[in-house]
Amino acid sequence: MLRMAIGLTAILAPLQLIIGDQHGLNTLAHQPIKIAAMEAHWDGSKPGDFHIFAWPDEKAGQNRFEISIPKAASLILTHRMNGLFPGLTSVPADQRPPVAIVFFAFRTMLAIGLLMIATALFGAFLWWRGTLFETRWYLRIMAQCWWIGFIAVIAGWIVTETGRQPWIVQGMLRTADATSPVPAATIAGTLALFVIAYGVVFSFGIYYINRLIAQGPTEVAAEESRHLANPISAAGDARRTAVQQG
Repeated sequence: MLRMAIGLTAILAPLQLIIGDQHGLNTLAHQPIKIAAMEAHWDGSKPGDFHIFAWPDEKAGQNRFEISIPKAASLILTHRMNGLFPGLTSVPADQRPPVAIVFFAFRTMLAIGLLMIATALFGAFLWWRGTLFETRWYLRIMAQCWWIGFIAVIAGWIVTETGRQPWIVQGMLRTADATSPVPAATIAGTLALFVIAYGVVFSFGIYYINRLIAQGPTEVAAEESRHLANPISAAGDARRTAVQQG
């Protein structure tokens, strides 16, 4: 199963980086202020820096505590060092999304994506060297980071949905004008129930799968050939063993 995961991720994670770049260019063409919020880019008359870390100050219209790579955002988005793209101040304040949420959610997604690429490629290297299952520190990392892809998906959803505010149809229909006449308390209560329900399910899922990982495969020598040919069967055997011994 580890070989299968590494093989897939070593191909798909770098591919996702390329697809994400193309998606970013498409978003810049149709939702430029979302991109400006993702990059905390305020002044569109200057090339955009890529902020490794910053604290967007929406009232002041600037960033605090910047750690940045000069002009890197312009290079990524326009493929030119001095390329320009719209800044947040190019539209009135009531047409900007919540900048801090979009900015940090995008960096969470990006950081997890880069981590997945690095761990997959290094795992493929260990596999090629024949030391994948002997490199215990790598196995410990993989045993604890299998779930981070879910966090990246949630962060990406936050970027998409929060970044398009205040519009539900870009430039045509505002979210405030499209909402149903449902009391805020009802919406908040429903959302809270969803968060609690999925939080419980997600927590138990992490606990259960970590138990399977800690248990590990049993009777490896006798079943090795069958499990290599059918990793799904190996997963089922490990699950049944964990249930019986749990």
